Amino acid sequence: MKEGGGIIGKVKDGIVDAIHGVGDITGAVVDVVSGTLEKTLKGTRTVGGELTSLIKDTVIGTVQGVSEIGSEIGSAAKGIVIGTMRGTKEIGQNTLETLSGSVRALIHSVSEVGGDVAHTAKEAVQGGIVAAKEMGVGAAEAASEAATSVIKSVREVGGELNSAARSALTGVLHGAKEVGVTAAESIRSTAGAVVRATSETGGDIAEVAKNAVEGAIQGAKDVGLDAADAASEAATGAIEAASKIGSGAAEKVRNAVTGTISGVKVILKEPFKK
Repeated sequence: MKEGGGIIGKVKDGIVDAIHGVGDITGAVVDVVSGTLEKTLKGTRTVGGELTSLIKDTVIGTVQGVSEIGSEIGSAAKGIVIGTMRGTKEIGQNTLETLSGSVRALIHSVSEVGGDVAHTAKEAVQGGIVAAKEMGVGAAEAASEAATSVIKSVREVGGELNSAARSALTGVLHGAKEVGVTAAESIRSTAGAVVRATSETGGDIAEVAKNAVEGAIQGAKDVGLDAADAASEAATGAIEAASKIGSGAAEKVRNAVTGTISGVKVILKEPFKK
C-alpha cells in the first residue's frame, strides 16, 4: 500500500480534476472516493488500524480538493460518506464501523479547513442512510451511528453541539425521504443517539435534545412531512435516552422538549405522554 501522504495527494488531485466545472459534485466525489478505495484495497487484507488510516487519508484528500477549488465542502460530505462505504464494501468491512470512521474523519477535516461543520453533519447523516440501504443496513441504525459520530467528533474539534444535533436530525428526514423509508423510527433513534453521545462527552443534553427536535421539525418541513409527528418522535427518543442516564437527566430533557418548539406543539408518545 502507498503511504498516507501519497493517498491524500492522489485523492486531492483526482477530486480537483473530477469536479472542476462539474454540476454534480456529489456524483463526482462518490466516484473518486470509491474508486480510490477499491483500487487501493484490491487484492489486500487491509483491516483494523491500517484501513482506518486509509479511510482517513482518503477523506482528508477529498476535503482538501473540494476546498482548493472553492466548492462548498458540506455539499460534498454526502458523496464522501457514500463513496467510502461503497469503496470498502468488497473487503467485508463492518458497515457501521466504516460509516463511523468516515464521518469522524470528515468532521475533523472540514473543521481543519474552516468549512461549515453543521452543513457537513446534515449531509453526512443523509449520506450514511443512503449508503447503508445499499449495504442492507436499516436507516435507523445507520442514522444513529452517523449522528453519534457527528456529536463526538464535533465535540473533539471544539465545535457547537447544538447546531450539530439540529443538522443531524434534519439529515435523517432528508435521508429517509431519499431512500423511501418511513422516518419515524430513524428520528426517534437518532434523537436518542445524540443525547447519549452528548452525555458521554459532557455536553448539555437538554439543549442538544431541544435542538434535535428543532432539526426534526425543519427536516419534516423540508421534505413535506408532518412537523408535529417528527417533533413528537424526536422528543420521545430524546427522553427515552435520557431516562437511561438517570431520573434527573430525564427531567431536564423532558422540560426542554415539551411545550411549543419552532412554532410546533410537541406531544410526547407513550410511555412519556402525560
